[in-house]
Amino acid sequence: MMTKRRLHPIAMVTGVGRELKHVLLPLLVVVIAGSRGDFSWRDLVMPLLVLAYTIVAGVLSWVRFKYGWDGQTLEVEEGLFVRKKRTIPFERIQGISTTEGIWQRLAGVVKVHIETAGGGLGEAEVALAAVSREEVHRLQREIERAKEQAGGRPPCEHGNRPLSLPLFTLSIKEVWLAAVTSGGAFGVVAAVWTFLSQLGDLIPYEALFRNVQTTWNGHGRWYIGVIGLVALLAAYGVAIGQNMIRFASFAVRRQEDTIVITRGWLERQTVSVPIGRVQGVMIHESWLRRLFGYATVSLIHAGGALDGGPPGDVVLCPLVKKERVSSIIHACLPEYDLGVAFRPLPKRAQIRYMLRPLYWLAAPLALAAYIERPWGAGLLFALPLALWIGSRRYQAAGWALSSRQLTLRSGWFRRTTTYMLKHRLQAVEVAATWWQQRKRLATISAAVMPLGTRARVVDVDEEDAASIYRWLQGKGRNQA
Repeated sequence: MMTKRRLHPIAMVTGVGRELKHVLLPLLVVVIAGSRGDFSWRDLVMPLLVLAYTIVAGVLSWVRFKYGWDGQTLEVEEGLFVRKKRTIPFERIQGISTTEGIWQRLAGVVKVHIETAGGGLGEAEVALAAVSREEVHRLQREIERAKEQAGGRPPCEHGNRPLSLPLFTLSIKEVWLAAVTSGGAFGVVAAVWTFLSQLGDLIPYEALFRNVQTTWNGHGRWYIGVIGLVALLAAYGVAIGQNMIRFASFAVRRQEDTIVITRGWLERQTVSVPIGRVQGVMIHESWLRRLFGYATVSLIHAGGALDGGPPGDVVLCPLVKKERVSSIIHACLPEYDLGVAFRPLPKRAQIRYMLRPLYWLAAPLALAAYIERPWGAGLLFALPLALWIGSRRYQAAGWALSSRQLTLRSGWFRRTTTYMLKHRLQAVEVAATWWQQRKRLATISAAVMPLGTRARVVDVDEEDAASIYRWLQGKGRNQA
């Protein structure tokens, strides 16, 4: 017999608060723009009706949302005007992650994201906004028991399973260093710009633009540059604070066949990644982190955006010493071999890497140097720098092949190394332009996951690219 439950009342509060946050700014703009300087209480009638409807709809949505489970399925009923009922077999549930915002922590509950095999990338199949930790643990035990029975294994007791020791944690110093080197300032600027763009009726942007143009023509460009630099530094400071809150209390554990990642300060998040759904391993090394011997490790995951990042990408180690990466991966995913020897690109590909940045950089720099002459001529010194960067990208690129794993590496500012097992690969593509054909070169790209997460290396020797293609078909010889 399935007993239906309602979410904790804090779900109603957070849901109404989220909807009010979305409507308050547009309503404020409507009130100010509609009054036209002659304010009347009648201007508040429509906004108050919208606010009342938002609150009532939020309360009724909470009342009509019910969930429950038996030994085999999870059922969810929801809908304000149209009633919708979903039944999800436990066998289809691939992962459960939890988050704890400020309100959830005050109420002693968590938000549960349930991902299924048929769910689309980017969002969970079911989200329970406020559930007690005890109920989450009971649901997890029921799901594990159902999967064991479906797999022909006798069910075991999971209630007293001890919490394993963390395989990886971040110290306070490493949290700060991860936040400082993560960037994100341009994301903050974009968010502020999006907010200001909604106030077009209140802020005279055309007049401001004319004033800025007059100041620029009046040789006040240095003042504008200083203001822009201060704004960028302020955005960078905000990004550092956001990343420190995000990476606080970061820990990675392995519980049997699941990788459990916990993180967060204001909003605590627990992500459970089934090892069977890991499609590959990616190591990112920005030039700044590489300078201090650090890297970022993420997992290519056949599922949604479990940790708030892009769909299919789960951060395993936000910041880790490079010499520790191999041991952490071996403890979590012993099938992967990170000690491979990379094959460099052929020498004839170096000139192509050096000239490639000039294709899109030479014309804009020449035009800027002409407009801002004579001092603008200093911009032309960026051309040799571009050649040097292209040479570094050539030296960083490479590939490695073994009997069961393909590894591709590319980039220099942000060098990315992707490790993919043969049985996880969806496709390997070999392509060559007319210019590449003349140099006997090709571009090799490999994709994992049904929707395709790709890694590629440009200007590989065409014979090497053909051997990789044959390897995927099972015709090539094993290579180390």
